Amino acid sequence: MELGKEGATVYVTGTSSRADESRGNKGGRFGLGSKKIQGKYLTNEDVGGPGTVDDTADEVTAAGGLGIPVLCNHADDEQVKQLFEQVEEEQGRLDILINNVFRVPPGGADSLSGKFWTLGMELFDVLHDVGVRSHYASTVFAMPLMLRSRKTSTKLDRPFIGMISSFGGNSYTFNVPYGVAKGAVDRMAKDMAIELNNEDVCVLSFYPGLVMTERTERMVESGEWERDVGLPVENAESPRFTGRAVVAVATDPNNMEKSGTFQVVAELADEYGFTDVDGKKPPSIRSLKFLLPSYAFDEETRKKIPDWMIPDWKLPFSVMAQGRPPDKDDEPRSI
Repeated sequence: MELGKEGATVYVTGTSSRADESRGNKGGRFGLGSKKIQGKYLTNEDVGGPGTVDDTADEVTAAGGLGIPVLCNHADDEQVKQLFEQVEEEQGRLDILINNVFRVPPGGADSLSGKFWTLGMELFDVLHDVGVRSHYASTVFAMPLMLRSRKTSTKLDRPFIGMISSFGGNSYTFNVPYGVAKGAVDRMAKDMAIELNNEDVCVLSFYPGLVMTERTERMVESGEWERDVGLPVENAESPRFTGRAVVAVATDPNNMEKSGTFQVVAELADEYGFTDVDGKKPPSIRSLKFLLPSYAFDEETRKKIPDWMIPDWKLPFSVMAQGRPPDKDDEPRSI
């Protein structure tokens, strides 16, 4: 069931390109907010490559829906407030809000590595201002319109709010400020679910895996990924995989059972029966299918062991919460 066919109006903060085609079918209205904090994202040259909000809107429209790009500074409450006033004036309703905006810290990926006392205070503020506070602000300003939208008929059972979080909310990832920010997003969804329960609004967090965004592709092509991250990309997810998870949960008449929880995108694919755009189902990050090739096997071993030989056993979240696997320099990667 596709959100566009349901006639839903959707707003996504901080978009990557390649929005899921299932969100772009005839009848839907999809507002796409820019993740740029200073200045404007107008062309690919402005961002050093593809992936602008305009690109995403074009892809939604090409898929049969109507993508509406909106330049919005999500660090500016007044702009966010005006944005939702614009949605109400132009569309008259808002059925789904996806809080996805994230600000890449100054210095890029290099600034994410290091002990917390070496990182300075700016990183903490960057990750919490745009990513935690901005999620809260968007939801605050969107909520009145979403509640009013229930009174007009769509085939969706109720309004839906999705927070794009990560395993960093549960397990050590990158650094202390990153984990605290993602943990705050998850707690926000949990507590909002309590207050929205009687309003019949579903809100939850999504945990994508390793996502092959345009930025990641550029890092792979330049060699920066291998140098700074080192994880194999064979099990990476496309951005559309998360989009399909949103579709599945938002259109599930029983989705209130998940309200207030965090949901792993790859595990939702097993539950709802959807795949990534290439027809495959990337493994959950807590599955041995992801963990062994990423942290235990070297490149030669990965080539020798077929995927079907690795069991899809998932570590309990309690185990994942104990911390990340050993660094490559600390433990051998071959077995």
